[in-house]
Amino acid sequence: MTKAHVHGETQEEKTRRKLLKELNPFADLILSVVMLSLSPFIMFFSMIHDKLMFKFLNKTYIYNVSWEDPRMDQRVFDLNESDHVITIASAGCNVLDYIIEGSQVTAVDFNSCQIALTEIKKVAIMYIEYDQFFEIFSKSNMALLRELYPSKLRQHLSAPSQEFWDDGIHSIKSFMYSGTSGNMAYVLFRVLLPLFGMGFIRRDLVTGISPEALRAKLSRCEYRLRSLAWIMDNILLRGGRCLAGVPERQLNLGIHRPNNLAVVIERIFFNSDMVNDNYFYAGYILGYYQSHNAPRYLRKENFAKMKKYLLANKLHLVHGTMLYAIDNVETPITVASLLDHMDWMPERMINEEITHLMAKMDPVRGKIFWRTFADDVHAAPLAWLEPEKVDDSDDRVGMYWTTWIAQIKDCKVAYEERVDTNQSKGLIADMWTGLKVVSFPFLKPLISSTMKGTSGHAKDMESFYRFQKEGYDAFREGLLHARPVLMESLPLKKEGDMVWVDIGGGTARNLEFFPVEVIRKYFKKIVILDISASLLEIAQRRVNAMGLEDIVEVVEADCTSPSCFASLPAMGTVDCITMSYSFSMIPDQKAAVQNATKLLKPKGQGILALADFFQEGNFDDCLPSFSRKVRRVESKLHKWWFAMDHVHLLSEKQLTYGEPELERIWDNRFRGAVPFMPFFRPYHGVVVLQRK
Repeated sequence: MTKAHVHGETQEEKTRRKLLKELNPFADLILSVVMLSLSPFIMFFSMIHDKLMFKFLNKTYIYNVSWEDPRMDQRVFDLNESDHVITIASAGCNVLDYIIEGSQVTAVDFNSCQIALTEIKKVAIMYIEYDQFFEIFSKSNMALLRELYPSKLRQHLSAPSQEFWDDGIHSIKSFMYSGTSGNMAYVLFRVLLPLFGMGFIRRDLVTGISPEALRAKLSRCEYRLRSLAWIMDNILLRGGRCLAGVPERQLNLGIHRPNNLAVVIERIFFNSDMVNDNYFYAGYILGYYQSHNAPRYLRKENFAKMKKYLLANKLHLVHGTMLYAIDNVETPITVASLLDHMDWMPERMINEEITHLMAKMDPVRGKIFWRTFADDVHAAPLAWLEPEKVDDSDDRVGMYWTTWIAQIKDCKVAYEERVDTNQSKGLIADMWTGLKVVSFPFLKPLISSTMKGTSGHAKDMESFYRFQKEGYDAFREGLLHARPVLMESLPLKKEGDMVWVDIGGGTARNLEFFPVEVIRKYFKKIVILDISASLLEIAQRRVNAMGLEDIVEVVEADCTSPSCFASLPAMGTVDCITMSYSFSMIPDQKAAVQNATKLLKPKGQGILALADFFQEGNFDDCLPSFSRKVRRVESKLHKWWFAMDHVHLLSEKQLTYGEPELERIWDNRFRGAVPFMPFFRPYHGVVVLQRK
């Protein structure tokens, strides 16, 4: 931005720029030191956060309103009476929005209290008048609810919902400020805003103001907005997210952005119309909805339609998991509206859910729709759906960074559940193997002197693995965090007949992530290639135990040598090559990638998938200046420590060795602890490269 442009900008433009972009070096240093000093407490809180959040389940509802804008949903769903939507109940707001269109809706929630909240809205629409309904659920007239509940509502509720509301009609004082997120909203909008001198927003919404005039007044609150944003980003987001229903896994998708809630503030106050349209925040600031600025399910013109379709039994509420609800639907699903709950789940659970959905979706009309706190598609099983990014410029919530929709008919990948196996042999055995690993650098000369007939890298690897082969898999379950992610991320071709080469496949542990019947369904040939005879001995035992001798071949060879091709499938015939924590242990990595590339099928049909340790995360360059320096020191420490065991953490350089023939189509990195060293958390990652 030029000086001339800065000098010519309006007050609103200046406030928005400072809110989002500017942080002077001195403030950067001070805030970085503050956050660094708090990092032990933040790490401790992150360990207990999700447990604390789940304590609320089935005791109270978390969400008093549904925090997803249904206007976006309606734009891309184009719902009608022939649709069947499966979704999360949440507070019932979006569920009822779908009902307006006459669609059949299956709404599921793991929290019985969210079901109770949705159900009381449902029966109220069915059995009381509109004016009463609006007075209760817009104005929080709890006296009227207590009056009508015994005679009009209670008998139509399920037994668990009766139990919740028998007490709830007395204990809940306001729908707008109830539930953990509603309580947090009260602190933010009714306490902090006035404390920061912005109580005028509520007064103006009550007395009436134009959207333009309100934005102009907010533009003059530059420093108040920036201070509020800092508190929200660094204290409320990190410390109060359990009340807002934001788990640790979801937060990690966007924590690299230093100003998440500053962006949200900018979106709300300057990109939306709180006076006439953005009922999400106007409702929280006021404590109630206004008749002209309310969700569609609270509008009079939609009440008769909702009553008609609810009386026709169009809404089915399910207390349980999404998987349970999917498995028990009786009619094909045309829309799976999954809100943001994919952010909560690891790749295994995402893959499992999509696998179950695929069996129940309408194969022609089926759509999968989700929101995320991530900048992009955040899990490989979602990426293989080939989703389209949804225009979210009119999103009134502003809390999500991207929104996606996938058409089932366009999906080229087969989805199958993986196997959740655990190789642990117990704490003592794991500690014994760990002792062998950490003591290897000191014992290496002695071990190597007893080995004859091998040399170079082969000798190094055999000496390393020879005396830990029996406990190899068990110990590494807690160390190689990206390996299960890699196996969940491996795309299966619908037509089958795949050829898979697992370079550095060691004990053939990766086979056990697939049920035997899935291996036989999709693969015609699998090669486990390794340089260590000791590990391949375990691999052959595993192959025999699984009864896969006719498909799987165990090969002892050096993948960097031209001689390896004599023992491998023909060049240009391999569908996928995996390297699970083996690439970082290969001395001639360029030769390994070049040989792997020759094996892969061309024209986008062959992939090289890596799971390994990395020197850098995906977003190191997003860190503040001081934090980047700390991160570089930490990276050097990780690099030195792992090098003692012949593990050389990957950098961007190694990932370019296959260019221009290989194109990176997936790159996801995350931290993972080392066994018995919880504060030593290097980066792990899964990278998928496709041959052009």
